[in-house]
Amino acid sequence: MSAAWRLIRSGVSDFELLELDSVPGGTSRGGGNSVSAYPWGAHYLPCPLPHARAVVELLVEMGAAARRPDGSLEFDEAALCRAPQERVFAFGRWEEGLYPHAGASADDERQLAAFKAEMRRFSEERDARGRRVFAVPAAHGSEDVADLDRLTIDAWMRARGYSSPRLRWYVGYACRDDFGATLEQTSAWAAIHYFASRQVSGRTQEVMTWPEGNARLVAHLARAAGPRVRPGVAVTRVSGGVVHCFEPRTGKVEALRADHVILAVPRGFASRLLGEQPDPIFQTGSWLAVNLTLSRPPLSRGFPQAWDNVLYDSPSLGYVVATHQQDLPPGRSVWTYYLPMLDHVPALGRKKLLSLTHAQICQAVIADLSRAHPDLTDCIERIDAWKWGHAMVRPSPGLFTSPARRAALGPRGRVHFAHADLSGLALFEEAQHHGVRAAEEILSARAIRFESLL
Repeated sequence: MSAAWRLIRSGVSDFELLELDSVPGGTSRGGGNSVSAYPWGAHYLPCPLPHARAVVELLVEMGAAARRPDGSLEFDEAALCRAPQERVFAFGRWEEGLYPHAGASADDERQLAAFKAEMRRFSEERDARGRRVFAVPAAHGSEDVADLDRLTIDAWMRARGYSSPRLRWYVGYACRDDFGATLEQTSAWAAIHYFASRQVSGRTQEVMTWPEGNARLVAHLARAAGPRVRPGVAVTRVSGGVVHCFEPRTGKVEALRADHVILAVPRGFASRLLGEQPDPIFQTGSWLAVNLTLSRPPLSRGFPQAWDNVLYDSPSLGYVVATHQQDLPPGRSVWTYYLPMLDHVPALGRKKLLSLTHAQICQAVIADLSRAHPDLTDCIERIDAWKWGHAMVRPSPGLFTSPARRAALGPRGRVHFAHADLSGLALFEEAQHHGVRAAEEILSARAIRFESLL
């Protein structure tokens, strides 16, 4: 979608976008009912820093950001996440923020302060070219991070004496949230990137969110692409500039010839479409997303309901409240609950996820959330679930600095590649960066003049 957006901005419209599903968006899709729109996957976008030009241009075009006379950015107040933003349920009650301070020991607090200070130092680090070492998109940062990328964040924390169970849970939650991976599965570079890349002078960037989550971004991109999007088409093979595809609805089989092809799919799928063996370093985890429609707010002890509501010592990520950004009277609402499958072998997680029945999903979600909301069952009107078999790339040790990842970035003849997997980070900014990069490769090949957004 971002590749199409970039081509159109340069006056190129002679393309088709083949979409497997009935609507575009992938894991940024959204849904809705009589209560509210809601996300089925990605649900927020941190306010970009100026170097993320493509994100900035998109937000300005959408009206979600505007440039002040001095060139700085002003973001739409309606999209900035309202307070209260975060709370955590630990030891019987809700507490503001994502770290459970209640009952923490002096050593717990000391380790947390030391960790935060270290993350701030990382955020201020610059490479020889004066660029941030940890940046979003990652291509704007340094690739000279092999020492961090070869370690797990678990090993890095142990080596530095970070043993506090609360701190380890806090960092582990971050890894599960952004990567669908555990401390033992995530590279130290990726985990530090989570904390350091979005800090400026010790402050974390504000977050933009909408009731339907990042489906708001997808909808804008889809409008830009217009009728060039062909939904319900399965690509079965790519050979040079020939794309073999099948339309299940009609049974139509086609071989489309093109001057250039962009494969904007997970790296493992791209390899299979090209008739190659997937590189095992690219691993994709699976997720369960569940939307609960509630007739009223359930009981909640402690800090009041926030946008992001996390349960300490739960395998889930808790839930976000789709109606948080809306001026609605207390009453019906929609909560979006997320559960990553954390098996060391991703295929086992997918198998487990696919085997779950709707009844089993409902039972598991209610059991998890009822610890914090004992009357939850009385409030539920309906539960809808979505299984994401290939949701997010796992930034395992060695992925970011691997020769295989670097080699996967470049075009192969007429075929170009675009996907967040190519950064090792499943973020909107990374997906957009690679879409724009692939589109600009084609613009260059066609000798079309343009000002790069990279």
